[in-house]
Amino acid sequence: MGAVDEHGKRGGRTPPLQERLSSSAAIVAGDLNRLQSKVALRLATVAWAVLVFYLSTERFGSDFSRAVVAQALMLLHISVAPRTFHILDTLLRKSAHITEYGILAFLVYGSFGEQQPFRWRLRQAMWCIGIVGLYSLTDELHQRYVPGRNASLVDCGIDVAGAAIAVFMIYEARRLFRRVSRDQGSGARRETPGNRIG
Repeated sequence: MGAVDEHGKRGGRTPPLQERLSSSAAIVAGDLNRLQSKVALRLATVAWAVLVFYLSTERFGSDFSRAVVAQALMLLHISVAPRTFHILDTLLRKSAHITEYGILAFLVYGSFGEQQPFRWRLRQAMWCIGIVGLYSLTDELHQRYVPGRNASLVDCGIDVAGAAIAVFMIYEARRLFRRVSRDQGSGARRETPGNRIG
């Protein structure tokens, strides 16, 4: 039998009941953290979707984007031809579409995850792009009835492209993370005393 210390432990080993309680507490804490992350992601997704809807109101129409471009050119002391100004305005608006829906896709993708929100899953990626595409259609339908705005299937396609870019970035980031983790694991195994040569 192992020696009994002053705390009643044998051989310096933690009593089984205490081990089970510690393990249960760790599991509960982990589940709580995952639940908090999931709730935070879903709230952020809803908030961003509302913001996208708000940016489709009359206040942020073509007059707003032209004012932004004009202000930027004035600050940079640059003068451009009307055609160039129109191109810059179009680029700004289309870039905004890609950015808005790329961020939305990122949040939607994370909201689907259970254990690891951003673990790569092809089915999850397809659902994410589909949901974002449907939301884009409703947004364009909404703009059809907003003064100064108009519905455009081209814009919807750009929105879906933004979502696809975001999903592809998630895929590449996870692939890079796995490769780095694998390389670090291989390096650690080579550095262990039993694996050293000489």
